[in-house]
Amino acid sequence: MSPLRIGLAISLALATAFVGLELALGRLASLGSDAVRAADFQIALGMIALVGYQLGAFAAVVRGAERTWQELAPAFVRRADAEAAGATVAGRRESWKLRRLGAIGVGVGLMIPLATHLTIETWFFGKLELEAIAHRVLLIPLGWAVFRFSAVVMSESRRLAALGAGALRVDLLDLRPLAPLARAGIRHALLVAGAVSILLVAFRDLRTAPSLPVVIALVSASNVVLSVFTLWLALRGGHAAIAREKALAGATADTAIRALRSPGAKHTTGALADALAWKGFVADAPDWPIDFPMLRRFVLPLALPLASLLASSFLEAAFSRVLPG
Repeated sequence: MSPLRIGLAISLALATAFVGLELALGRLASLGSDAVRAADFQIALGMIALVGYQLGAFAAVVRGAERTWQELAPAFVRRADAEAAGATVAGRRESWKLRRLGAIGVGVGLMIPLATHLTIETWFFGKLELEAIAHRVLLIPLGWAVFRFSAVVMSESRRLAALGAGALRVDLLDLRPLAPLARAGIRHALLVAGAVSILLVAFRDLRTAPSLPVVIALVSASNVVLSVFTLWLALRGGHAAIAREKALAGATADTAIRALRSPGAKHTTGALADALAWKGFVADAPDWPIDFPMLRRFVLPLALPLASLLASSFLEAAFSRVLPG
C-alpha cells in the first residue's frame, strides 16, 4: 500500500471516530442551525485530513528519495558516492534531529490557540465546544507531522541541489540519466501543494474570519513560490553539472576549430563543418535537466490548490444538504 493511501486510511479512521462522537452526543443534528459550529466542524475534519496526509506525505518523500537516488546511480561519477547518497536518505531512520523538529512543531501547534485568542482560557477544555477541543488536540499531531514533513522535503531538496560537476556525469547527447532530478522536484512540489489544498478546503468558510480571502490569496501565492523553489533546488545540481560540461565541450570545439582554420592546416573534407556543427549543438543543448513534457507536469502542483477551492464549493453544498437546519 502506498504511503498516501495509508495516510488516507488514518484520516478516514479519525474522521469516523470524530463524526461518531458528534453523533453520539447529539451534536451533529444541530450543526445546520449554528454557522460558527458548522465552520468549526468543517475545520476539524480538514485538520484530520491534514494529519493523515502529512503522515503519508512524509513516508512518500522518504520512499521517493530512495527511488531517486537509485535512478540517479548511473549518472554518478563514482559508484561509491551513489551508494552513500542512497544510504543516507533523511527520514529513513528516526534521528534526534527529526524528533527535535517534531517536538518544536508540537510547541508551535500548542501556541496557535494562544496567539489567536490571546487568553490562557483558550486551553480550558471545560469552557470549550467539542469542535474547539478537537482543534486543539489535533494541533499536537499536526505540528509534529508538518515540521517533520517540511524538514525531509528541504533536506532531500538541498542534497539534490548540492550535486554538481564533481558528482554527476553528463552526456550532452543524452540527458535522460538526469531526469530523476526533475521528477523529484515535481514530486516535492506536488506533495506541498496537496497540503496547501487541504488547508484551502478546510478554512474556506468566510464566517471563520472576514479577512479569509486575503489569507487564501497569500497561501495560493506561497504555494507557487514553494513549488518553484523546490523544483529549482532539485534541478540546481544538475544545472551546474550541465553548465560545466557545456563549457568544457565548447572550449574543446573552439580549440579544434582554431586548429582547423590555422594557415597550412590539413584536415579531411567536412572536418571543419563537423566541428562547427558540434559547437552549435553544444550551445543549443538544454541548460537544465528538464524537458517540456515534464515541465507541463509542473502545472499540476500550481493548479491543485485552485482546484481545491472549486472542490470546497461542492463540499459546502453537500454539507448544506446533509445537515438539517
